Amino acid sequence: MLSLLISLLPVALAGAMSTVPASVTIIILLSPNAHRGALSFLIGSLAGAALLVGGAALGLRFLPVRQGADQNLQLAVVGLVVAACVTGYAVHLLSRPRRTDSAVLGRLRTRVGSARPWEFLILGTALNLRPKAILLSLTAGALIGLQDLRLLAGTLVVLGYVLVAQAEILVPIVLRMRRPEHADAMLTGLDAWMQRHSQTITGVTLLLVGLFIAGLSVARL
Repeated sequence: MLSLLISLLPVALAGAMSTVPASVTIIILLSPNAHRGALSFLIGSLAGAALLVGGAALGLRFLPVRQGADQNLQLAVVGLVVAACVTGYAVHLLSRPRRTDSAVLGRLRTRVGSARPWEFLILGTALNLRPKAILLSLTAGALIGLQDLRLLAGTLVVLGYVLVAQAEILVPIVLRMRRPEHADAMLTGLDAWMQRHSQTITGVTLLLVGLFIAGLSVARL
């Protein structure tokens, strides 16, 4: 179980380095709806991530994988396919002209002040359907589901992964709660920096994760 958690850590950290959920969180925290909006958004995001990772893990658990050398081969093949998808998407992001999500985030800024709690809940859940989030969730689910874990142990691993992967939402919310007098300026500066470098951050983190998964897969052969 410990080795599995170590294997999941780079994937979880790549999920935590997601600029879109972080920017949305900051917009909510700087809005008049900060208290109720942030909590609903966090719940939706955690639930959505847990459903994706847990669903992938549960589905892959029932694949016809045999014990022994055949098992290692099949795990390696699954890992290499996932690594190819993650790496390919990373190369795509790094090779195309840089763009920002300023238009989408601008519309969100005008809407967030009047949004109701259930809308924040849906928003948090829906952000788990971004291409990067889906790739990383399926990767984590594959690593968890293809292990011989009991239900309780598997559930704990999924929850641990989700908490680390959602750090880009958890950390700003905790910061705003603990140091509200200093948080606004810090969050505003962080948001501006992420908007300038969001595409590069996403591409580099996905590239590193893809290479890491490929290395683990090759080691199984």
